[in-house]
Amino acid sequence: MLSLTLAPINATAKDLDRLRDAVKRGDVLPLSVLQEKLRISYPGDIIKVELDEDDGRFIYEFKVLQANGRLYEIEMDAKDGTILDVDDDD
Repeated sequence: MLSLTLAPINATAKDLDRLRDAVKRGDVLPLSVLQEKLRISYPGDIIKVELDEDDGRFIYEFKVLQANGRLYEIEMDAKDGTILDVDDDD
């Protein structure tokens, strides 16, 4: 299982190479594309991003702090940007 925290980045060079290769193969959308998709439904500041790989499936976990103070943890399929789960951390 690959687990990356992208803010701050604690990944090894090998992990980053695997992620770069996954983007090139189309297994993962670029982070900037996923962030824009996320901001449409959940506007606010993205304060933390994690990427997990489980059985070859990449899933991003975003923490989004909205202007009203609500904190959301949102899981998104890294391949197509589908929102898989939303937790209101308040």
